[in-house]
Amino acid sequence: MDVPAIEIRTATLGDTPAIADLLTQLSYANTAAEVGRRLAAMNEAAGDRALVACMSDAVLGFAAVHLIPMIHRDGCVARVTAFIVAASARGRGVGTALFAACEAHAASRTAERLEVTSGDARAGAHAFYTNRGCSREGQRFTKRVARAEERRSSSRSPR
Repeated sequence: MDVPAIEIRTATLGDTPAIADLLTQLSYANTAAEVGRRLAAMNEAAGDRALVACMSDAVLGFAAVHLIPMIHRDGCVARVTAFIVAASARGRGVGTALFAACEAHAASRTAERLEVTSGDARAGAHAFYTNRGCSREGQRFTKRVARAEERRSSSRSPR
């Protein structure tokens, strides 16, 4: 039995329903319209890249890579902000091929390093990244920032 080849390519707006479904597997509920709007806003000229992994035309994986210029030294960091392989396709090389494409993109843009964002509870994903040569480095601290319209609305509310 022949195993279909894994194709990695740049995501298109036609992929948005499949990407939205994949993101739901990560507990990020999104509509295809929301994903399409965000995909269209990515800046490929600045180094952003959205990739899909396909087998027999079925989208089985998705990754978003963003290049961030550094001020403290020359070069940039390539940050993977989304990485998902369909549960039904895990263990079949899809993630490995997709991650290699992320690395190749980072190298082609002379990124100093590739960073992956992953939730604390995703132990399986952490093992996957470690097996691909990634190591835990430092800690990330986050704070939610109110959007401009939220700030305006809260400043108008009576005290």
